[in-house]
Amino acid sequence: MSSEYRESDAFRASAPQHRALVFALLDLGIEIDTEGQAAAALIGINQTDLICLNALFRQGAMTAGQLAATIGLTSGATTTAIDRLERAGYVRRKSDATDRRRVLVEASKQGAHQAFSLFDDLLERTAQLSASYSGDQLTLLLELLERFRGLIAEHTATLRAQAASNQPTSRRG
Repeated sequence: MSSEYRESDAFRASAPQHRALVFALLDLGIEIDTEGQAAAALIGINQTDLICLNALFRQGAMTAGQLAATIGLTSGATTTAIDRLERAGYVRRKSDATDRRRVLVEASKQGAHQAFSLFDDLLERTAQLSASYSGDQLTLLLELLERFRGLIAEHTATLRAQAASNQPTSRRG
């Protein structure tokens, strides 16, 4: 990391390969974030909108509140994202067939196809890359990535709780 930031003693004491893995995973996250920004800009939406669209496409129709909880946005920010996606033709609102008082948001098949076809080449190349690994290696990598994702989700929840209670983050000296 930067010479202006001092990692925790525990992190600094870990093996160089362990630290290198952590930084590689963090760098991967940055690259994924950057790609999401580029893809979203290409189809005229922002990255938050693309995240909303992805959740709706992969998990199915849901209420605005469910979507907000799924992606970790406030209800106001989620409504704004849904409005933008609806104007752009990527989602539509519909009445819930089981409870007419509820409104569901669903991804437009055509809009989702337009958005996610941008990733077809990446998916194909990733499949080719993963084919060079054995089943056992892939199992290990999948476990690592899932556990890393879980750590990030836990840390994100902690940061959101701190923000909600207006607790400043601790600073190391």
